[in-house]
Amino acid sequence: MNNTIAIIPLNKKEIKSLPISYFFYETPFGLALIASTPKGICYIGFGEKELMLSDLNKRYSGAAVREEKTDLHQPALRFIRNEDVSELPLHISGTDFQINVWKALLEIPIGKLSSYKAIAGAANNTKAVRAVGSAIGDNPVSYIIPCHRVIRSDGGLGGYFWGLDIKKKMIEAETHGRVFQK
Repeated sequence: MNNTIAIIPLNKKEIKSLPISYFFYETPFGLALIASTPKGICYIGFGEKELMLSDLNKRYSGAAVREEKTDLHQPALRFIRNEDVSELPLHISGTDFQINVWKALLEIPIGKLSSYKAIAGAANNTKAVRAVGSAIGDNPVSYIIPCHRVIRSDGGLGGYFWGLDIKKKMIEAETHGRVFQK
């Protein structure tokens, strides 16, 4: 895949009344909620509708959230299906540390895994393994920023906000080089 993922910082002050459009889509990993601002994808979750919608509203409290498909959702959906995407803007809010961690996650090649300790090193803070774990857990765009590719140093899967079954499916699909179709 040839993908250009760009992180566009979202200032917390911008969230008030920010228009956010979301829709539910079927993916190889089950039901997903994909949400976007006018500038880019701001959220992707997997699993149960109520949990995803609650998490979206919690993360973007004060935004003007509405159920509506947008053109921005399609590149994200193609990415999740392992189809070629030329450009994928992410409009996300995070601290400088979180954004550094998320950028480090984007460097993990498809089909490879990393550890929390290695990501701490890539984020230039080798002693911040716990903080890295928290930043990974706060990732608002699951799968695109590949938090599922991070496991414990002992080889254990660690956690995953959307459940270990989904994390296992994602790792297995990428490890075996599966290409998904519509």
